[in-house]
Amino acid sequence: MQKAASKRLLLFLLLILFTSKIIGQISSEKNPLISILKHLEEKHDIRFSYATEDVDEIFIISPSENISLEKSLAYLNEATSLNFIKINERYITVQNKKGTGLKCGIIVNSDTNLPLNGAEIKFLNTTKTTFSNKSGLFYFPTKKYSGLIKISHLGFQDIIINSKEFDKGCLSISIFQEASLLEQVLIEHYFTEGIQKNVDGSFKLNSKNNGLVPGQTENDVFQIIQVLPGIESIDESISNINIRGGTQDENLILWDGIKMYQNGHFFGLISAFNPDLTKNVTVYKNGTNARFGESVSGIVDMKSSNSLTNEIEGGVGLNLINASAFLSIPITKNLGVQVSGRSSINNIIETGVYNSYSNKIFQDTEILSLISNPTTLTVSADENFSFYDVSGKVLWDFSEKDKLRVNFLNIDNSLDFKETINETSQSKTSDLKQQSNASGISWERQWNDKISSNLLGYRSYYLLNSLNQDIFTEQTQMQENKVLETGIKLDAKIMLSEKINLQTGYHLSEVGIENLQNISIPSFTSKEKEVLRTHVLYGSSTFKPFSNKTIITSGLRVNYFSNFDEIVIEPRLSIHQKLGGGFAIETLGEFKSQTTTQRIDFQSDFLGVVKRRWTLSNNEDIPIIKSKQISLGFLYNKNDWFLNIEGFIKNVNGITTANQGFQNQFQFERSIGDYHVKGIEFVLNKKSNTLSTWFSYTYLKNDYDFPDLTPSKFPNNLDIKHSATLASSYQLNNFKVALGVNWHRGKPFTTPNEADEIINIDGVNTINFNSPNEDNLPDYFRVNISAEYLWKLSNKFDLKLNAALLNVLDRKNTINIRYALNSNDIGETHISKVEEVSLGFSPNFSFQLLF
Repeated sequence: MQKAASKRLLLFLLLILFTSKIIGQISSEKNPLISILKHLEEKHDIRFSYATEDVDEIFIISPSENISLEKSLAYLNEATSLNFIKINERYITVQNKKGTGLKCGIIVNSDTNLPLNGAEIKFLNTTKTTFSNKSGLFYFPTKKYSGLIKISHLGFQDIIINSKEFDKGCLSISIFQEASLLEQVLIEHYFTEGIQKNVDGSFKLNSKNNGLVPGQTENDVFQIIQVLPGIESIDESISNINIRGGTQDENLILWDGIKMYQNGHFFGLISAFNPDLTKNVTVYKNGTNARFGESVSGIVDMKSSNSLTNEIEGGVGLNLINASAFLSIPITKNLGVQVSGRSSINNIIETGVYNSYSNKIFQDTEILSLISNPTTLTVSADENFSFYDVSGKVLWDFSEKDKLRVNFLNIDNSLDFKETINETSQSKTSDLKQQSNASGISWERQWNDKISSNLLGYRSYYLLNSLNQDIFTEQTQMQENKVLETGIKLDAKIMLSEKINLQTGYHLSEVGIENLQNISIPSFTSKEKEVLRTHVLYGSSTFKPFSNKTIITSGLRVNYFSNFDEIVIEPRLSIHQKLGGGFAIETLGEFKSQTTTQRIDFQSDFLGVVKRRWTLSNNEDIPIIKSKQISLGFLYNKNDWFLNIEGFIKNVNGITTANQGFQNQFQFERSIGDYHVKGIEFVLNKKSNTLSTWFSYTYLKNDYDFPDLTPSKFPNNLDIKHSATLASSYQLNNFKVALGVNWHRGKPFTTPNEADEIINIDGVNTINFNSPNEDNLPDYFRVNISAEYLWKLSNKFDLKLNAALLNVLDRKNTINIRYALNSNDIGETHISKVEEVSLGFSPNFSFQLLF
């Protein structure tokens, strides 16, 4: 114990030393001009526009913190070979003093005043075309090009300007977003940079321009969204995200519009979606856009990068679990390719963090039991685990108005488990495979400045397969769960006026789910297969009667399930009302439904590692699940303070006992019921130029109602009544550090009756449980730290270094307790307590070379 504590202390001191050294270097040495400009942008709320090649190789001493912006610009003019020219109060252009004979312009969003990257600038009397850079800046030769210039950007209205307008100097050009595509942002940096809250109640994560959250080494989508109130993982796994008291299978996970049935590597501990090509993520907890269905809890809508690049971009990375790489390659001006991949490295080296993750995921399974105790048994065991993912995307802009995209994603997790009888060397190998692959082709067209459409055809496939060979009985058990979904989605956006926008569409999907089980001794085969075809029509409108002070989004989704000849209508509503002085209120409401769910038959299914299998509604013993939710929120956003208090009520009908995964007296019962949630979410966030500190608290009361069970009403398995987070994220130039504390009340569980633990029912010994879920696990508490530094190696290469310390205090949090009947050597029956614990202290480090 003392050795472990010393190691943790040493790692913590190294992290502090790493932090202080970097800060010291930043304050006392010459710094990159780019870092100085970024600091001035944050300090004075301004934006610089420059050509990267002009500033990349310049290193100077930073201007004093105590001088004004004007004096800082004067200092930069003297200390560099550049001219800093104010275009307006917010934008400053940077030009080379040597004189390049170029005219310049900066393109900004008229609503946000932020620069626009990738705007197309076309000289109408020539074939010449150029694009704005990340700062919205573009150049063209003074003498060579004249006449009319057309500026266009997807989602914005085209504008035509005479080149003579540029004679007065670098011109600031504001272009207007098309209202049909406008996404209203309430708060730009929610907790940290890269997370924003929208007025429709949704959250958007931008993985390309993100801050840092505690415990983060990579931009893992499903780790980052857990900082949002009402979203957590009750067992620390990515594959079990609980949104407002719902189970993981109640969430809709989309990748480029395609539903995914697997979202985790390492059987759920890290995200299966490579963050390098995931551009942005939209998360809904309530008030879901009518375009989305097939979920009764939350939506996680991931989009990969959809823009062509002018030059090759990419990166390679390595952490203590996996290696990764990505590339974005322009083939021609209108054609490009994106590829990415990741692979586990434990076949080369088993790191401490890999062993920690392995122990966490394989506990309460046959695998870890034999590996951990080989000397007490006649059997030794060995496991071999690996995972990888690979994705690709072809981008073809075959006209000014048309974009074609073709993409694919493949995810694979494999486990081989070999048992050997020591005395005879006889061995048997069991295996477990979890795979997903998705592909799609989409055509996006901008018909005019008011109408756009998108047509998507897709295929999503999921496979979970296990082979369990018993070395003593020669019994072989094969289990398989397969899902195949194909579909077409046609979506359109229409701007009727500046105040009214419409969105409508038609979706067709066919889902087939098969469950197979085959046992050799005694011979037994079971096969279930269900297929369901669904037609969907939806429409929604956004109405802004008083400019942006009142924003009302209402929608209707109509589902027709052809197998059942049943129509389910789902209204949606989002109202945001500004009150003045930074105050606002919002009301969200929705009806939703879903036909795919997961169930648990036995705790030993699929080697006890995954357990859950997908099933499809048959509208009989597995009904269509339906939900209703309403919420009312109060908000304050002013002077870098953000306050949000939101109360909600959520009712979900049509759940089953198998779907909930009971581990008590209801484990083998088959019944249909509901659950009801009432809760309050509280958020307080204070930001400065370099520091963001936030506190969030959630109160939640979550109860079951199963009329056919006794008792019929009792606490939900996910009834976490109190949870809280206190965290801070600090950023100075290229250095970031984050510290966070997470606490929540332990989840409910059921204990045996101490006075009479085992009872005999019809000749079968059974555990005599107390009332279901009347006890709670010990409180959960964890402290995480993370740090990041971006080091500019040259004008083409960057090195990003990350370090994270998970569970710094090495607290052994109990995340589950269940009870099972076992027999000893003389046939006496007794009860065994099976306890699962959280990850222990787990340091992880990563580096990524970007170009």
